[in-house]
Amino acid sequence: MAELIVDYHALPEPRVIPSDEQLSLDRDFLSGGTDDRISRAPNAPFLRHMDGRWWLINGRDKQTRVAVYVAAESRRFTVGERCAFPLPDGESEVHVWDARVRLVVRESAEWPGPEVYTGPETSIGLNGAAVRVQLLLSRKPRHRAVLAAYYREYFTPGIDSPKPLDRMQTRLCMGLASFTALERALNEVVTEIWGEPQGHRHELPDYLIRERLLVADDQRLVPHRHCRHRS
Repeated sequence: MAELIVDYHALPEPRVIPSDEQLSLDRDFLSGGTDDRISRAPNAPFLRHMDGRWWLINGRDKQTRVAVYVAAESRRFTVGERCAFPLPDGESEVHVWDARVRLVVRESAEWPGPEVYTGPETSIGLNGAAVRVQLLLSRKPRHRAVLAAYYREYFTPGIDSPKPLDRMQTRLCMGLASFTALERALNEVVTEIWGEPQGHRHELPDYLIRERLLVADDQRLVPHRHCRHRS
């Protein structure tokens, strides 16, 4: 598990951030609430631990200027709106407008080696899409449950050519009063990956499974309230 140490002039001493804590680099933290250019949470940039690494994730404010200077590479990287940057081991400095936050990361998980996937060719998606989807599903856990129900066949042994359940069956599995939750989950996840809600739904299950954004264990989230299935 990666360790993150944050050093900032507003802190009495450098602070080790627990892996289960999300540190918001917002107006209150960086300026004591005085710099109106810096957004407040949840629109502000933040630091978050995911998959054994620490990430700097920019928020939804298009005006916020966020960059990272990585000491080991002597390079400065700009982090765009709603994009994520994996912090490497060693020293880095985050720039949010005029604020400078020094970071030290240790013992990050190694990047996995290249994998070969079989099956239909799938579009890669926009830069940082997998991280954005992971954050979306964390904020809206019902989306994950709805998608788990919709893509049930992809995690059912013995089905050679899985396909999504029909809308009515998904609605029964989830005990929903309408199809709105399914449509919203599909539209929002597809938009995070490809930038628009239409045109890529047929690619979505392969993408979610390939990036491990939807796994077999998620089937336990489906209540199966009005259907013949068992979780």
